[in-house]
Amino acid sequence: MNYYQDITLLPSDDIGMHFLWSKVMMQLHLALVEIQDANQKAPVASSFPNYREAAQNKPAYVGNKIRLFATNKTDLERLNIQKWMNRLEDYLHIKSISEVDPSKVQGYESFSRRHKPGNVEYMIRRRMNGLDKSYEEATEHFKGYKLSEDFKRLPFIQMKSLVKNREFRLVIKRKTLEQAVETDFVFNTYGLNKDVALPKF
Repeated sequence: MNYYQDITLLPSDDIGMHFLWSKVMMQLHLALVEIQDANQKAPVASSFPNYREAAQNKPAYVGNKIRLFATNKTDLERLNIQKWMNRLEDYLHIKSISEVDPSKVQGYESFSRRHKPGNVEYMIRRRMNGLDKSYEEATEHFKGYKLSEDFKRLPFIQMKSLVKNREFRLVIKRKTLEQAVETDFVFNTYGLNKDVALPKF
């Protein structure tokens, strides 16, 4: 990823951080939908430089900044994020597109969406159908199942689906990667992909 653009969220007394994140991610989602390919993938990635999982009495936190990455500068220009964030301009600081300085890269990481594990009965039925297991075998597999502690530590952004008109949590997982590897630099319409290494700086 050769180019990036930073957006810093500036909450106020009337607009809180959680509400602002919801609006920013919705606008980013709509912008990425506009430039997605036929496979519903976009060429722009999202990273969260101040991301923190919950630990030692500190709550999970997405941070106050989103960093957009692209291999080509033209992809960020085509995204034209200023246009999409126009109504939020009083609450955001959007920097211009910059080139990644390799000397400042401290490592690599990826960000992906995590879905909440479903209820046990649903997962039992899926295992029965997908793996051709009996009800007893599938039930035994999920014996003692609990929502993982890992999932509970992850930060999320409260979103609203424009299609189904219902709220959902966009849960975000960060993974530290050893190095950047050659791969297809494509992302979902939130700019997330667990397999693509993004520079950390």
